[in-house]
Amino acid sequence: MVPFSTIKGLLHALLEADKYIPLDISIQGKFETMLIDYQKKYMYKKKEAQIPFIIDGLGVELEPEHVTSMPMYQHLLFHVEHVFHVDAQPEILQQLYDKLTNPDVTLSLGRWEDLVRIDEVTLVEVTKDKLTQHTSYDIYVPEYDAQELREFKGENNLVAYYRMPKKYTIINGRRVWDYSSVALVQQNQKFISKILTDGEYPIFLIKG
Repeated sequence: MVPFSTIKGLLHALLEADKYIPLDISIQGKFETMLIDYQKKYMYKKKEAQIPFIIDGLGVELEPEHVTSMPMYQHLLFHVEHVFHVDAQPEILQQLYDKLTNPDVTLSLGRWEDLVRIDEVTLVEVTKDKLTQHTSYDIYVPEYDAQELREFKGENNLVAYYRMPKKYTIINGRRVWDYSSVALVQQNQKFISKILTDGEYPIFLIKG
């Protein structure tokens, strides 16, 4: 699943924001399978390297001291589904609803080639209650909530903990990231405690 920073980037782009907007976000999702693509990555060693460039004689030729390369494995997810919940000021939510239902640009998550298809956009009311069904998606749960939800039950109760990038601040020309500690709870769980829900999906909002 995508990290919070990627979702925030998409939403800020939709809002045409010129400053950071606090958004509390819940992320859950699943994918059908994962592919591994073996690629050769090129990196600039000096600022004076000409760009753009094409390798193997198809474009400009570069001196070896300008560019270096290394093999890398690129993990690609196939048939990805996500469900996002966003909590913000009412006017921000209305703007997001309008932009998502009538986007004027091609939407992507992260890389330009990672295109987004929107199946549904809904304004929902949430309550704190027990879910009557098992979850359909893996979901990020804030670490402090996960510690209180030890009693959830399902086909498995494996939990992996991550420090997920949330936002960054430019300090001395460099991005300094702020992280959130989260647990990735696998699907097919049934939470025993009362949690935030819209009646269909569990909601665990990551602040910020």
